[in-house]
Amino acid sequence: MSYTVIARRWRPQKLDEVVGQRAVTQTLRNAISSGRIAQAYVFAGPRGVGKTTTARILARMLNCVNGPTADPCVLPPPSSGDPRAVRDPLPAGAGLPEPCDACREIAEGRDMDVLEIDAATHTQIDNVREVIIAGLGIMPARDRFKIFIIDEVHQLSNHSFNALLKSIEEPPPHVAFIMATTAPDKIPDTIVSRSQVFEFKTIASKAIADQLKMIAAADHIAASPEAIALVARSAEGSMRDAETAFDQVIAFAGTTITIEDVATVLGLVGRDLLFDVLDAVAAENGPAAFELAGRAVEAGYDLRLLCRELARLVRDLLVLSVDPTRMTDPDVAPDSDRDRLTALLPQFSREDLLRSFDVLTRAEFEIRGAAEPRFHLEMALLRWIHLRKLTPLEQLIDRLESGAPLSPAAPGRSAAAAPASRPAPASSAQVARRLSQPASRPAAPAPSPAPPSSASAAGARAPA
Repeated sequence: MSYTVIARRWRPQKLDEVVGQRAVTQTLRNAISSGRIAQAYVFAGPRGVGKTTTARILARMLNCVNGPTADPCVLPPPSSGDPRAVRDPLPAGAGLPEPCDACREIAEGRDMDVLEIDAATHTQIDNVREVIIAGLGIMPARDRFKIFIIDEVHQLSNHSFNALLKSIEEPPPHVAFIMATTAPDKIPDTIVSRSQVFEFKTIASKAIADQLKMIAAADHIAASPEAIALVARSAEGSMRDAETAFDQVIAFAGTTITIEDVATVLGLVGRDLLFDVLDAVAAENGPAAFELAGRAVEAGYDLRLLCRELARLVRDLLVLSVDPTRMTDPDVAPDSDRDRLTALLPQFSREDLLRSFDVLTRAEFEIRGAAEPRFHLEMALLRWIHLRKLTPLEQLIDRLESGAPLSPAAPGRSAAAAPASRPAPASSAQVARRLSQPASRPAAPAPSPAPPSSASAAGARAPA
């Protein structure tokens, strides 16, 4: 039996299984339950968050033999071909009612009355006329509704959109349109105003990690929490990307997965290297920075990705500096990183972190077109270390007022104590008030005696 990938085998079959889109699923459930069925829907959002999946579930909700219903027939998931998988179809008589033909065929993509159209291959107006407009007047062969699911609808031409205007605004009562797109700004306003628009959001890393843990437990995969968290963070809010990456890691590592396996397969930068770089910068250790840059090059990491991950780590530190309560947020401070983040936090001021973010984003941009990316990375790390030696403006003003020397602190100061001694930066209003105050003038020196006149000098030289 052929293998079914995780992203297809664990594809949601009902609204309750769609992860991270509660606003969409709850609205659709209430609308179908109350009979408020629209003629056109637009599902907009990034890739891999459930747009096409929700469109198929909505088609089943409308065409189920018991529908329109918010709870269509429960379908057994496809077999994975792996005898250890637990989501294989249940045997007959196991208590699962037999799904209706409409629900089964829609889920398998072979229902005659539910047409899934790829707008990328049906861009021109002739295709739209032949596939959609010409079939609007024909009644469904069996189902309750004839449903057109148009994927990546933003790729239709302007003439195709114009041809659909009247059909979408006043379709026959047996027709419904469901359009999915990753670029809603490219859809004409005339189409959007005739449809109900549902915004799909990126999925939180914790929700993705929870789903991957459930998949790993069901398929008897021993994956460390750190490895699952790294896969979830690398997906950047896309459940499909996370499941595809997890499938790839399983193919490499087998039934036992570590964080090193994930970093190796997906080409991700190890968290230890990132924290080592921040430790070297905090200690103002230039030789260690060069060594870490060389280690990244030897490991074959994409140096742009390294800068991007460093910037992300700096951003997490800045968030924790502004709001310490976010230390329990897994998207900012995962359990495996919490101790090192806590140790690094007092070593960087907010000014340091803001300047660090600018340095890293600039380095990522420069490395993109550089002939020697390693050189740019090394110079960026040294610039980062040097910027930590800058003195806040308020501290300079305090030294001017107190008469203290403006030279920096002694070079033997500890790296951990230096940032702690820096006061919080003054606001622009405070600086302006201090600069506007008249400085105290020193006392005027005593006047020197006046030189003698020429007459008195001549008298002094005359003989007695």
